[in-house]
Amino acid sequence: MDIGFMIDIFPVILSKLPVTLYIFTVTAVISLVLGVLMAFVELKRVPVLKQIFDIYSSFVRSTPGIVHIFIVYYGLPVFLAPFGISPSAIDRLTSSIVALVFYTVAFISAVIKPSIKAMPQSQFDAAASVGMTRWQSLRRIIIPQLVPMTLPSLTNAMVDLLMDTSLLFTIGLTDLMGQANILVSNTLGINQVEIFVTVALIYWALSSMITAVMRFFEKRLAHYLR
Repeated sequence: MDIGFMIDIFPVILSKLPVTLYIFTVTAVISLVLGVLMAFVELKRVPVLKQIFDIYSSFVRSTPGIVHIFIVYYGLPVFLAPFGISPSAIDRLTSSIVALVFYTVAFISAVIKPSIKAMPQSQFDAAASVGMTRWQSLRRIIIPQLVPMTLPSLTNAMVDLLMDTSLLFTIGLTDLMGQANILVSNTLGINQVEIFVTVALIYWALSSMITAVMRFFEKRLAHYLR
C-alpha cells in the first residue's frame, strides 16, 4: 500500500468535507424536529395521520436508502413540475437533503417513541395539577428526562445518517465519497485501494467525533439531572 500517495490525496478528499457536513447537519436538524412531531402524532393516534405515518414508516424501513435517493432525485422534479417549478431548480444538493430527511425521519421517530411511552402519565398529570400548560410540562419536565433516554439510540441514528451520505455519489454529488470516486477515475483504478482506505479513515474519524460529542452531552445532561 502506497502510504505516500494516501498522504498526498488526503487533503484532496478532505476538501469536500464541508459538503458532507452541511448535508449531515441540515438533514439531522430537520429529521430530529420532524421525527419528534411524528412520534407524538403516532402516540396520540391522530386519525388519518396515524395511518399515513404507519404506511410511511413501514415503506421506509423496509426499503434500501439508495432507492429513496434515486426516487427523490429523479421523481422530485417530475412531482414539482405541475406547480411551475423548473426541474433545473432542484439541484443535487437539495435532492440529497430531501432524500435523506425522508429516509431518516422514520428511524428518528422509531427511536423517540419508546422513550415517550416510558414516561409515566403521572408526570403529565403532576404538571397539569400545578397549572402548567402542555408545552410547559414538555419543556420543563418531560424533555429534560426524555433527552438522556434517547441519546444513545440517537447517536447510532446520527452515525447511520453519516454513513448514508456516502451513497450520494450515485447521483453525481461531489462529497467525500464523490471525490474519492473522481480520484479513482483519474488514476484509472490503479490506486483505488489507497483511495478508499483514505476515505474510510475520514468517515471513521467523523463517526468517532459524533459519538464523542453525543456522549459528552449525555454525561452533561446526566449530571444536570442529578
